Amino acid sequence: MLGFYENFPIIFHAKANFSCLSPIKTLQESIIRTINNLNSQEYNLNTIALTTVPDCRIGFEFGIAEGATFNYLNPEEVERLRKSLAKKEIVLNIDFLCILKYYLSQADKRRKPLKFDYYLLRFIFRRPRVELRIFHERGTQRLSMEELVEFLAKQINVELTKVKAKPLNLEAIMHPVPIENL
Repeated sequence: MLGFYENFPIIFHAKANFSCLSPIKTLQESIIRTINNLNSQEYNLNTIALTTVPDCRIGFEFGIAEGATFNYLNPEEVERLRKSLAKKEIVLNIDFLCILKYYLSQADKRRKPLKFDYYLLRFIFRRPRVELRIFHERGTQRLSMEELVEFLAKQINVELTKVKAKPLNLEAIMHPVPIENL
């Protein structure tokens, strides 16, 4: 099923709770537009995160879940996802793979790649609440999960503003206690 990852971990590393009074379909469309816009974009890491790494660039690549795999979110996949969402009355979950690519700018204009971060993201929609579950698959976490959540929320709100919809309000970011520590 497009948008659902059947192997999403039961134990996740962070959970963000939001409130949003916009219709679920409008919010889902805004999330898809946001992720599509971020795909293959690069930013100076210092503009997104508190970091001690000078001249570090961050790039985003997203995939949309489909069963046990992820498809790169290119324009064809975006259209497939929009059509799939339009056919259904309500979609409660949408899962993404988020790859954060880090590069150091060098004096000779070349870029030196650093270790990437791989995240699984699950948006859960229960109007007026939205939950984002984050599982850090691997990487160095140069961008913390809190910074990732805040950046994504800010970008989603830009898209919601364009369609004159109510914003996504971040209420809390939590790190669940692992089961083995209970």
